[in-house]
Amino acid sequence: MPPHSAQARPRPSTVRDLPRAAWISARASTPNVPLAVLSVPIYAFSILPMTLRGGLYLDRTRTGTVLFERRRPILDGFVVALVTIAAFVLWVACILVFDATTVLLLGFSVYAVLLAGAVIALVQPGGTTLSASGPETPEGDRWMVAALAQHPGTRLTAVMLARRLIEHAPAGSVLVAAAATDALLERYVRAGFTAGRARRVYRLAPART
Repeated sequence: MPPHSAQARPRPSTVRDLPRAAWISARASTPNVPLAVLSVPIYAFSILPMTLRGGLYLDRTRTGTVLFERRRPILDGFVVALVTIAAFVLWVACILVFDATTVLLLGFSVYAVLLAGAVIALVQPGGTTLSASGPETPEGDRWMVAALAQHPGTRLTAVMLARRLIEHAPAGSVLVAAAATDALLERYVRAGFTAGRARRVYRLAPART
């Protein structure tokens, strides 16, 4: 990892950029467009919590994406639960207001798409642990580097974006990630991260000079 640069920290993206980020993640993780289309909703759902906390970043060309934010699994889990409950309540309300049979069929269709997307995402090569922290991770203020994805046919923008974000990490914080592939694990190690089990990696953010 190069020394700290004078470049300003990248600005976080917003919820409006969530579909684009989900599409990049889906295309980077699936072998073809039809499977990517099916898995877009589940990728969008998975990155929504950190997006709401200002942790989603897209590079200027909008071909690479990364999540970078303080690790708060309880808060993110609460957001996931809240969105799930809100969707269920909305579905029940629609059943009461509109034609029940149509809404039920629509709801089950949406559920089937989400389930198919989840299965597609889980069976892709390079799946990794759900947690980026493990027994080997040092104590401290942990920041997540996650969802590092590059749109097929483009190169390096996601990696360069992640490097810029890491340069601006709070001094003394513990950067944690879970590499999706062995190749990405090697990139993390070359960038100064320490490898742990299940492709987990960590690094202490250096003091700025």
